[in-house]
Amino acid sequence: MRGKMRYRLGLDLGTKSIGWAMIRLDASDAPCAVIRAGVRIFSDGRNPKGVSLAADRRLARSMRRRRDRLLKRKARMMRMLVDYGFFLGDTNERKRLEQINPYELRAKGLD
Repeated sequence: MRGKMRYRLGLDLGTKSIGWAMIRLDASDAPCAVIRAGVRIFSDGRNPKGVSLAADRRLARSMRRRRDRLLKRKARMMRMLVDYGFFLGDTNERKRLEQINPYELRAKGLD
């Protein structure tokens, strides 16, 4: 009675494909025959122009991150100005200041 068949599976992982081969081993674990082999080829992951399919998502994500960082910087700066007394703490008072014409304030400052 024969023992169980001994074999080894070999894989070749590429960027756009996976190759595989199943090889029979003899009693001394040396390869003696190829049982089966094949390859699985994947699509390129790019559109016909050669641009990555993820480029649009990456661009939108970077724009969101840039906007979020800007808003955080503004909020941190406002918080520091209020903490050090350079700006009003009350939100309604700050909104009221936005309505004042800056050129009128400059003219008052000269006098």
